[in-house]
Amino acid sequence: MDIIICTYNNANLLDRVLTALSLSKVSPSYQWTVLVVDNNCTDNTSAVVEKHINFQIIPGLCRIVEQKQGLTHARLCGIKNTTSKWLAFVDDDCLLSENWIDKAIQFAASHPNCGAFGGKVVLDWEITPSPILVKHSGKYAAYERGEISKQLNRRNYQIPGAGLVLRRTALEKSGWLDKQLLNDREGKKLSAGGDSEIVLRILNAGYQLWYTPDCVLHHFIPTKRISKTYLFNLMYGFGAAAPYIAAMRWNRSYYIWLIVSILRIFKGFLQVIACYIKASINPNNKAEALIMWNWTKGQIYSLFTIVRMDKQEHIIWLSLFQKSLNT
Repeated sequence: MDIIICTYNNANLLDRVLTALSLSKVSPSYQWTVLVVDNNCTDNTSAVVEKHINFQIIPGLCRIVEQKQGLTHARLCGIKNTTSKWLAFVDDDCLLSENWIDKAIQFAASHPNCGAFGGKVVLDWEITPSPILVKHSGKYAAYERGEISKQLNRRNYQIPGAGLVLRRTALEKSGWLDKQLLNDREGKKLSAGGDSEIVLRILNAGYQLWYTPDCVLHHFIPTKRISKTYLFNLMYGFGAAAPYIAAMRWNRSYYIWLIVSILRIFKGFLQVIACYIKASINPNNKAEALIMWNWTKGQIYSLFTIVRMDKQEHIIWLSLFQKSLNT
């Protein structure tokens, strides 16, 4: 298994991530390596990686630079520069449990039709978050689906990118390596939806998606992200991705999808108005109104972008995801 860590100016946390990996307890019969993709870091990321290379504890640890900015470009770089049948995306702020690698390799070997799977993601807040952030902790990649492994479907397909494990052949057959619809985070820009695109395209390619509670990682949330403003920006990013994700789950005509998308935005407007009315009575509801408003704004932006495509672009785009195309 190849573990790919994409990083951008997060050297201190990356040091903790690599330290946690060095404590991994993995069966001697299992092969695993770690590749750090440096996405134009200007801090001491290279020195941190070099330190751990010199420790000679993490097998095959190396660093490569990806000059195209953005998580999607960094992930593509990591995939193209690894060779294992299975690969795992581990964020530069995620601490794997000691048996994570061992359990992940065991799960992969015992599920021959699985194309992607994820485990339990526990949030480690640097400071105590407000109740509104806890309520929306899923946007920070909190993930837990019980204490038994379960197969996911088109309705509950979500697997966070933090600890996402992928079968290389499934990724290749999904077409994602050739064309990506969504560009995930670029520097400080909180774009979103790339994880959902990957798993949905793998599902559409005929592979299974799974959740296993045996693979546990802790996702560290620093103080700078523990704010309502950060959450609002996150919601805009997820809202902007929503129309594309909906298209990947669609199996009817483009025009029906467009009508449904407009109705969803209208519904969002109504929810925003309802939240603001509640906020006039209870100011605590204002945050919910702003969350819904940023989500709706993101959807409007993306839908406008899609509608402006010419007909040929529509055909090419929709042919990637729809089971039937009736334009």
